[in-house]
Amino acid sequence: MSYVVLARRYRPQTFEDLVGQESIVTTLRNAIRFNRVAHAYLLAGPRGVGKTSMARIVSKALNCQHGPTDTPCNTCDICRCISEGKDIDVLEIDGASNRGIDEVRNIRQNVNYAPSRARYKIYIIDEVHMLTREAFNALLKTLEEPPPHVKFIFATTAVNRLPETVQSRCQRFDFKNISIHDIEKRLLDISKAEGVHIDPLALHMIARYAKGGLRDSQSVLDQLLSFCKDTVSLEDVNFVLGCIDEDKLLGMFDSFVKKEVSSALKIVDTVLNEGKTCGEFIDQMLLCIRELLIFSSCGQDAKWIEFNTSLIQRHGKSFSGDTLLYMIQLLSETRVRTTDSLLHRILLETAIIKLCRMESIGSLHEIAEKIASLEDRFIKLDSKDTEKKQEIIPAQKPLVPEMVSEPISEGYTTIKTESKNVEMQHDEKSLWEKILFIVQGKKKSTWSLLKEGRLTEIKDGDITIEFPGNYTFHMQRLSQIEEKKLIEQCIKEVLQSSVRLKFAIAKNIHPEKNKTNLSSDHDPSDQIAVNPVCSEPVVNKIVELFDGHVMKVNK
Repeated sequence: MSYVVLARRYRPQTFEDLVGQESIVTTLRNAIRFNRVAHAYLLAGPRGVGKTSMARIVSKALNCQHGPTDTPCNTCDICRCISEGKDIDVLEIDGASNRGIDEVRNIRQNVNYAPSRARYKIYIIDEVHMLTREAFNALLKTLEEPPPHVKFIFATTAVNRLPETVQSRCQRFDFKNISIHDIEKRLLDISKAEGVHIDPLALHMIARYAKGGLRDSQSVLDQLLSFCKDTVSLEDVNFVLGCIDEDKLLGMFDSFVKKEVSSALKIVDTVLNEGKTCGEFIDQMLLCIRELLIFSSCGQDAKWIEFNTSLIQRHGKSFSGDTLLYMIQLLSETRVRTTDSLLHRILLETAIIKLCRMESIGSLHEIAEKIASLEDRFIKLDSKDTEKKQEIIPAQKPLVPEMVSEPISEGYTTIKTESKNVEMQHDEKSLWEKILFIVQGKKKSTWSLLKEGRLTEIKDGDITIEFPGNYTFHMQRLSQIEEKKLIEQCIKEVLQSSVRLKFAIAKNIHPEKNKTNLSSDHDPSDQIAVNPVCSEPVVNKIVELFDGHVMKVNK
């Protein structure tokens, strides 16, 4: 007799044997018990979770000679034939190979005939999403109003590919992935029945490798029994499945922490020489990083995941959440690129070198707070420089009074303002410097235009800035809505009140001549003291750093 694999030999035969689908089992058992069985069921879910087994159990429950019952006997001829897939009234159809409209027409013709020996004629269509659109359309009417002796059970792994018209005519049950604990328990029962001792760590590794599919785990166990005979260890599982030793994975994270590129690349070389692929190595690295990220974000409260104790103890606090997110992003991109490239090893080694050389990544919130604190310190330092200037300027020769006392016929001919004393002139100059400084920090192009003008009047919430006669371009640019709003906002920050900005042009069209006449009547060293360049923040810091003063300004 030929060998029967474990997945077929230990296939669920009753509702109690189904693993991890308690809610679906309860619903279907009650439907059979209370005679509320629908004419069509749609079983959707991933592979290896019990969809086809459920369809067979429901068929046995309906057609059992001692039924209908929610506990089929599995001993009568009908139950045994259904379990073996040979019953004449329970037809299992592969939707991938019988997907055309001709096959569906045959079903439509045969449903009118009564079952040969059972109560119901049951059509089990596996992978039903593979049927063509025409086949689905031909099946709609029969599916909506089948004869009372006909039942349809559809199974699919891609329910989104089924037309909504088909889904609406069925009762849908979504099968979920089976938990690691349930898979371990089922595999332990199978290993005891087979008389094989299996290490608990090996059992856990098989359950994790199955990724929620019980049939996959049974296939792996069958392969291991052929390899190991009586005892299965964790090393055997790693060898058969191609898993990477935990020590190598932990050593890789140690290299990331210590920034040791050579040791990390040595581990990569060892893993690849053992026959593992770059994709397998990256996949297992990503699983470890996922555990670290969940632990970093949720701590021990994450009950839905079973952490690797060794990994969490050694590196649970070695990386920040943002660093782990960067690691996942880098390795995921590398995983995609290695799929399409022949230079797998180069891409993997490049990613490992980047991870070894990376610095700890702080959160954006922390960076924003640091920038804000630096800006505050910079503003305070600039205000101190301004106060020092106000103390120094009155002690110099009265250049400003002389400039104010001169007639302004050749210089700025401004709108008439109220007479101001020297102290008020100094206050306006300090105010203008603060406004220029804030504008420079926000938009340098605006500052470069604005610094050619001067503050001439503040009255009744209006502030007037005047430009020389041939600076009309500057005034036009600054009069644009966006530029004007920016300047008004900066003035509001200085004055702590809302203002309306106005621009004016001086009547004299030769400001250069006026500047020459003004500067020729005074000592050059005094002129430097009020030169606009000297008010630049960078110049102020250099002067303060070297404890000096500006001797000459060359343009």
